[in-house]
Amino acid sequence: MSTHSTIVDSWMEEFRNAHEKDPRNAGRQPFEDYWSWVKVLLVTGGAGQRGWLDQGDDALRGVRDAASAAALRERVRTLGKAIAAEWATKDSRYRRIHSTMLQGSPNLATWGAQLQRAAASDAGDGAAIGRVLDAIERDVGAVSCPGS
Repeated sequence: MSTHSTIVDSWMEEFRNAHEKDPRNAGRQPFEDYWSWVKVLLVTGGAGQRGWLDQGDDALRGVRDAASAAALRERVRTLGKAIAAEWATKDSRYRRIHSTMLQGSPNLATWGAQLQRAAASDAGDGAAIGRVLDAIERDVGAVSCPGS
């Protein structure tokens, strides 16, 4: 989705800063490579998954209250940034956030499935989606270490 590409492009400097905070990895992975992986995760998707922002938009389609949907959308975006900063920065052998269940836990595929299930069971108020975002935020917080 071109809107998502525009949004992610506006975050480039934030991601450049995140990349530079890990000098060991930055020495092995040029920013251009890192940035391409950020865009894969957030916009284009891969490994059978759509981009994180598309998944978030789909999950929020049934939220009837505009203010609740907007707040949840902001959480999805903020969480996507945190996930991408960790996932894209690491060589796959050293990642703490994995792409699929076969690679390890926590992983993008499980989180995507949890988000879809929450959207399907949500009463339209976003509460079920919010609880899943809470759980994903805890997972990301547990594995994200700046400069590692």
